[in-house]
Amino acid sequence: MALLNPARSREIVHLAIPVVISQISQTVVGLVDTMMVGRISVHALAATGMSGIAVWMVIGALSHISTGTQILTSRRVGERRPREAGRVLAAALRLALLCGPLLTLLILRVFPLYYELILDGRTDPLYPICRDYTAWRITSLLPFLVISVLRGFFNGLGDTKQHMRVSLLVNALNVVLNWVFIFGRLGAPAMGAPGAGFASMLATTCGCAYFVLRAAREDLGRRFGFRLRGLLFPRDARRAGASRAAERPYGCTRSLLRLSTPTGIQTFFVLAGFTLFMAMMNHVGTTEVAASNVIITIMSFSFMPGFGIGVAASTLIGQRLGAGMSHEAELLGREAQKIGMLLMSAIGLFFILLPDQLLGLFTDNAEVIAAGRLPLQLMGLIQAFDALCMVTAACLEGAGMTLFVMWSELFVNWAYFIPFTWLAVFVLDSGILLPFVGLAFYVLLYSGILQWKFRRGDWKTRKV
Repeated sequence: MALLNPARSREIVHLAIPVVISQISQTVVGLVDTMMVGRISVHALAATGMSGIAVWMVIGALSHISTGTQILTSRRVGERRPREAGRVLAAALRLALLCGPLLTLLILRVFPLYYELILDGRTDPLYPICRDYTAWRITSLLPFLVISVLRGFFNGLGDTKQHMRVSLLVNALNVVLNWVFIFGRLGAPAMGAPGAGFASMLATTCGCAYFVLRAAREDLGRRFGFRLRGLLFPRDARRAGASRAAERPYGCTRSLLRLSTPTGIQTFFVLAGFTLFMAMMNHVGTTEVAASNVIITIMSFSFMPGFGIGVAASTLIGQRLGAGMSHEAELLGREAQKIGMLLMSAIGLFFILLPDQLLGLFTDNAEVIAAGRLPLQLMGLIQAFDALCMVTAACLEGAGMTLFVMWSELFVNWAYFIPFTWLAVFVLDSGILLPFVGLAFYVLLYSGILQWKFRRGDWKTRKV
């Protein structure tokens, strides 16, 4: 019997390839930041690592408005209710435009206090770098949310190429602007590590404008009944032909929040846990926290196939469930799991066989490379299970079970991983390796919980 089903694999890979390219493009933004900042100093490398996780803790959590958008859009497409898919887009954009500016102002006030808390006050050499880098990145929150909404909508339609094009543009701009503002080229001021945040903000804003222009060319009014007026006057959706069951003007917004909020909370608290992990590694030493930053950055590259396969599986499962094809949805989920595990296992081999070369891409500090060697090889060993986590979580989310996925990872992160890391660092004084052993068991435990739920099959009857 063949390991993979050719027809299902082609369908999954067809949708996944643009997502993987998009993810490569987004991840390269972080990789380029790390590689360029790593040439400045170990302090700059450590600070951007800590602040990068902290920024994504907030931006990543809020970006999960795309999750609810994709789940609802794919399900409505499967049900052949395109105008209600248009209402999903209007509701999601309304949330982004309302919350983006308000949350930007709030976060800019809170983050300096946060860094004072997790670092040694304002006297810590990492503090000013973290503060300034974060300020620039957070300024791009609104355009990032708009990109997230449009990404979720088009991914839910099965048009994953739209976001791929935007990501390629953002990445290209970010590389050039990093070079300009980190090192002070072309007459610009040399901003150092905060210049990477400024460059990312400019690139994201340009990418948002480009995505809006592309969306405007897709004739969303005719195809989905989407009108700009509907952003301000949601009751106009009735006149666009929505079904009577969906006439409540804010019902779609509530559905979006119900599906997106758990994934947002999950991302926030999981990354809060990893921020604490980095802060605890800072107590081990600056070399160790710099090595941890590089390892996590390298791992973010390996996530891309799993993420892309997961997005494709989520869309296809939502569409199949909407069409009443629950058995086919399960078969697609199993196929996606196998593809993700094969791809990420192959990447894990590079971690095991070429650790020094991979670490050397981001730093020329011999101590950082030596500290990161064994932890990176260990992470290579569990890449297949990391893929199983990502793809299975996406399958369950595509069926609307975002709450279960949230509680599963929060339990593993906060009930096991954070206490284990604290024990390793402050009680056993273990150095860098034992906390990463804890991270490996994190992946194994989380993948086991998700796989148990997927095999139970109750997700196939979930209504969204």
